[in-house]
Amino acid sequence: MNVVGIIAEYNPFHRGHEYQIRKLRELCHADYVVIAMSGNFVQRGAPALMDKYSRTQMALHCGADLVLELPALFATASAECFARGGVALLNSTGIVTHLGFGAETDNGKLLTKLADILLEEPEPYQERLRQELKIGSSFPAARSAALLHYLDSEQSHDSSATIDSAQLQDFTVAADCTSMQNTWVACTEIENILAAPNNILALEYLQALAALHSDIIPAPIPRKGRGYHDKSLESGTLVTESLNQEFCSASAIRSYLRERCTQLPKTSMPQIAYEILDNYAHPFLSEDDFSQLLHYELLTDDIEQLAAWGDSSLELAHRLLTERERFTSWSSFCQHIKTKNITYARLSRLFTHMLLHIRQEDYQRFPSPAYLRILGFRKAAAPLLTSLKKNSSLPIISNLADADHLLPTKAAKLLAMDLRASDLYRLCLNAKGDSTLKNDYRQQIIRL
Repeated sequence: MNVVGIIAEYNPFHRGHEYQIRKLRELCHADYVVIAMSGNFVQRGAPALMDKYSRTQMALHCGADLVLELPALFATASAECFARGGVALLNSTGIVTHLGFGAETDNGKLLTKLADILLEEPEPYQERLRQELKIGSSFPAARSAALLHYLDSEQSHDSSATIDSAQLQDFTVAADCTSMQNTWVACTEIENILAAPNNILALEYLQALAALHSDIIPAPIPRKGRGYHDKSLESGTLVTESLNQEFCSASAIRSYLRERCTQLPKTSMPQIAYEILDNYAHPFLSEDDFSQLLHYELLTDDIEQLAAWGDSSLELAHRLLTERERFTSWSSFCQHIKTKNITYARLSRLFTHMLLHIRQEDYQRFPSPAYLRILGFRKAAAPLLTSLKKNSSLPIISNLADADHLLPTKAAKLLAMDLRASDLYRLCLNAKGDSTLKNDYRQQIIRL
């Protein structure tokens, strides 16, 4: 039995996601598709546009067979921990045979090479990374320069290496690159790979698989359509069967819903997903809906508390204390505080961690998920569930009321973060006049 696992947010589910599931089924000859999906808060450090059960419905209607919740600790983490948590969760099922993910490059050999270097962190790489950080380079820029330097050095020490002719490219001398006549990869290609969000996640997925010594087979597919952050919905004619079609991004859909009063174009999403969104019974949420809660935390936390939250530091805590009187909203404060080396996304994740009470030490206490929580499944996938129960290395939660006797104390603390995330999500819906979203104990898993 071939089972494809996908780590996703579906915030919201769009045509690119539908294409990915369909293409992975075809390429991996998959019998089933399992999704490890973020809950009510997502990796960019923000609440999901829609609650996790509505997004589960979208996924199941559009090709998924089983949706598991990625615990909030990992779902709101940096790319490294997000990937590590998602891969570990899928690996613990004991049934996933392939890991599917999108990438903006089709150079699988180069992705694997870069992932190996990042996982092993050889001393020449670490030394150059420290040098770049010391002179004030941002971490992404420093990492890119260190990788280029290491690959350059490796090639110069192995002149007898066999080089794939398809990989030979013209080498352009750049400020952060050493000139070599027959280098095996161009600087620009590595820079482009490290600048693309899906490639960064792809590298983290490959590292996580290697670190776990997992038997899961990586199955990258080229990302189709608009860029991850592209906010344009004008993608031309959408023909479902065309492999060359352009898909608008989830960012574009969220931006459209937030900024425009007109109806979202139906071509941006699969029909059933569009209908679920169009009939959504609750207000859509954004980070600014949590501004008052965040402001209270900023005003009441002392320096030690601010420095202890996930994605924080003592230096950043001092900056928050100095600037907190200028707070007006979540998004505006991120814009005000961000610097060359402190990104908007990191600040937003920090603020999410403050609200969810996720501390840096929690990532040491919980290096991987401690349970499998089912959000929904297709009834036709009954054999998949039977196999999951037989092969999983973690407790399976299908009814939250059973968690008390299924989970040891440590795992229960991880689950408590998920429950807090759901309670905060409902609290902000209540503040916007909607009290109809059920809490996690009353919400039944989705069955289609």
